[in-house]
Amino acid sequence: AGGIPEGERMLLSVNFPVASARAPEHHIVSARWSVGKVVDVLAERGRIRNDNLRAGAARLYLFNHNGQRLSHSDSMESCVMQGQLEGGGAVLLEYGETLVDFDPKALVAAKGKGKDCVVM
Repeated sequence: AGGIPEGERMLLSVNFPVASARAPEHHIVSARWSVGKVVDVLAERGRIRNDNLRAGAARLYLFNHNGQRLSHSDSMESCVMQGQLEGGGAVLLEYGETLVDFDPKALVAAKGKGKDCVVM
């Protein structure tokens, strides 16, 4: 799991931006990482364009299963403690500060076997 200590590992079912047409995947991240770092790591793993450091560019955000945007400065662990996230839960990596026409039922859980389970 990419050198992440066992006690810090957190499994997420990641839904990538709709425009990417990429299927949902499981990814392991550290519960101690900030949401901003998780966005950067997931974008890199999923080969999703990430211009978050470029002024005026569309920014990538991480949303929970209810469509709530998670603050880039919060740790994943604090999001769990605040009830915003669950380990193994579905999240959405998407452009924009808010989701338009969001339907929580549209989040798809990644399949738990074979190539659909990505651990890096």
